[in-house]
Amino acid sequence: MFHTKSAQETLQHLGCSSEGLSADEALKRTQRYGKNVLQQAKKRGVVAIFAQQFKGPIVYILFIAATVSFLIGEYSDAGFILAALLLNAVVGTYQEYVAGEKADALKKAIKTFVYVLRDGRRVEIPSEDVTVGDVVFFESGVKVPSDIRLLEANELQVNESLLTGESLEVGKKHDYISTDANEPIAERKNMLYGGSLVTKGRAIGVVTAVAQMTEVGKIASLLAHEKTAQPPLTARMEKFSLNIAKVIAGVALFIIMLGLSHEMPLQEIFLLTVALSVSAIPEGLPVAITVALSVASAAMSKRNVIVRKLSAIEGLGSCTLIASDKTGTMTQNRLSVASIVTPQKSYNPNEYISEHLLLGAKLCNESTSHEEDGERVFIGDQVDVALARYVLELDEELFKRHEKQKPIDALPYEPINKYSAASYQIDGEKIHFIKGSPEIVVGMCTMSEDDAKAVLLQVDEWAAKGFRNIALAYKVSDESGIAKEGYSYIGFAAIADPLREGVKEAVLKAQEAGISVAIVTGDHPNTAFFIAKELGIAQSEDEVIDGLEISRWMERGGDKGELANKRVFARVSPEQKQRIIGAFQELGHYVAVTGDGVNDAPALKFANIGIAMGKSGTDVARESSDLILTDDAFGSIVNGVEEGRVAYDNIRKVIHLLLSTGLAEIVLVVLSILFFIPMPLLPVQILWLNIVANGIQDMALAAEGAEPEVLKRKPRDPKEPIFKKIMINRIVVGGLYMGFSAFALFYTLLSFVYY
Repeated sequence: MFHTKSAQETLQHLGCSSEGLSADEALKRTQRYGKNVLQQAKKRGVVAIFAQQFKGPIVYILFIAATVSFLIGEYSDAGFILAALLLNAVVGTYQEYVAGEKADALKKAIKTFVYVLRDGRRVEIPSEDVTVGDVVFFESGVKVPSDIRLLEANELQVNESLLTGESLEVGKKHDYISTDANEPIAERKNMLYGGSLVTKGRAIGVVTAVAQMTEVGKIASLLAHEKTAQPPLTARMEKFSLNIAKVIAGVALFIIMLGLSHEMPLQEIFLLTVALSVSAIPEGLPVAITVALSVASAAMSKRNVIVRKLSAIEGLGSCTLIASDKTGTMTQNRLSVASIVTPQKSYNPNEYISEHLLLGAKLCNESTSHEEDGERVFIGDQVDVALARYVLELDEELFKRHEKQKPIDALPYEPINKYSAASYQIDGEKIHFIKGSPEIVVGMCTMSEDDAKAVLLQVDEWAAKGFRNIALAYKVSDESGIAKEGYSYIGFAAIADPLREGVKEAVLKAQEAGISVAIVTGDHPNTAFFIAKELGIAQSEDEVIDGLEISRWMERGGDKGELANKRVFARVSPEQKQRIIGAFQELGHYVAVTGDGVNDAPALKFANIGIAMGKSGTDVARESSDLILTDDAFGSIVNGVEEGRVAYDNIRKVIHLLLSTGLAEIVLVVLSILFFIPMPLLPVQILWLNIVANGIQDMALAAEGAEPEVLKRKPRDPKEPIFKKIMINRIVVGGLYMGFSAFALFYTLLSFVYY
């Protein structure tokens, strides 16, 4: 609501003044509002992670088997089962704990600081100590610590991409007052929001909200509910375990009835029941699954993916749609010069055009830079930074020669003027440079009407491709002040947020793997569609929908079918992003969501698989995710899909082995009962076979490499059962063959003994 109030009304409402707070008042307000820190999800300790490993139907069945074994005095059987469960828990705990530690290591270790007025003096304090009513100072490079109502602003530009998804800077004004209480965040020109970055200008503002009451905090509150999307492996294993329980119940009932009909002692009936139950239960399966997922986790770690939850590995392999943020995920969130377009032709950014162009791009520029750890770090408006980088990469000597040069006169960029200008003394000549909107710059240049129309037609053509165009011109003149006309037109820089390296190939690989890709962003529809078209994600504007249309869609009832063919979602809010993901899930998709900003966090949490960026991502995004990309590369997601599919293939191989041998053991024991011969295997021996003998083979199968062209297969239906007809046939044939062969051998050997 503060965007609808004047600066004075805001100060009155907050009960403070432009002179700031006293130390005592700041302390009282901190006690009232709390520290300026978002509430963190409580970190699970080792004990909690360890306890989590004992959840699951098949584990419960094993516990029941161990309890029954203990009650009837078969302590060795009970010990073996518990040992298997303990081994599984230790492996799973270690893997998840290490993943958690890696995720924590990605958090920024250095605290951020801001300057505030306390007791009438400007002092530096940690951002977490800022409270409501504090007067805060801003300059280029300062991270906004909380929600702020501007009191003063001078050429202020702010990057709000982590909050809104908009890649370009937003101009701010302290004297702007909105008449719309529901005005979108991106349009509130008199407000700064926590998590934003000041890229240009100076400002003073008063804190209006901290911690959970900020816009970032409100988004974080959307994460309060537990994640309900269940990984397909978990769902399949629960169904599989239920079927195992039914088999065990049937086997136990059969043995009891058979024993009673043969007037067998109850103790012997119990022993036989335990023996067959142990045969039916694949005790090594939990360990084998954990090992398979751990092997995949290690492989994914080498491919720049940190796994926070083991079950997410196989889940990623099952995904049918990747809903990706654009800014910072598919693009670099760093504007760069894609081309220099002159009236004659367009030039690649590595082609030299003229010294006047380079001088104009470097000197008519308000960005600053410095060396840090051997790299050049730029601070300022992204357009200025893009032009400065262009000059540095094309002519480093010229860049350094004019790096410290001061202008004779300068006119900073103002949105109302739509251009900036500066004049310099260079080699005995006074040269004026201008850059800005092509329409304005062309109007200040000496050229014919036809030439001007031709230039503006070029600008329109490049704008339709999604580029932001900045024109440059110069004039050699001794006139005082900044020249207003008579400039020589050079051309315009076509600037774009470039694609991340390898993202185009990664999208193609995902599509070849049968996975659809959609862009869900807070950026402009034209920009998003251009990127989507370049990546092969969308071909028609009919596949694009913006936030306004989505709001109307929600008002109509949110029919999921209306979004089925959409692949570009632009200008969306965090709530809308979450609804979009839900709609695709209702359409039958298993959705993986990528993102790096606070605005991505709700969708990351409620997606089937949430994938956060490790380098550029916020803590809120990482805490909401299942997987973290340490290199922020979209291509690593596809690598993760491959490892997930390999893990599932290996789990199926392990299940095939365990159930085949388990069926063979059941056949052997049942035939022995029917033929009234001694039990060939005691329960403890069956456990030894299942856990130790088969265990060695389990580990080998769990660690097998990828099958040929694993990424050429279509995604599995998340509802697809583990057992297909061919797998069931092979288990039955293999189990019967081994069971009958073992019985025949045992029966033959017994005949020699009794003979």
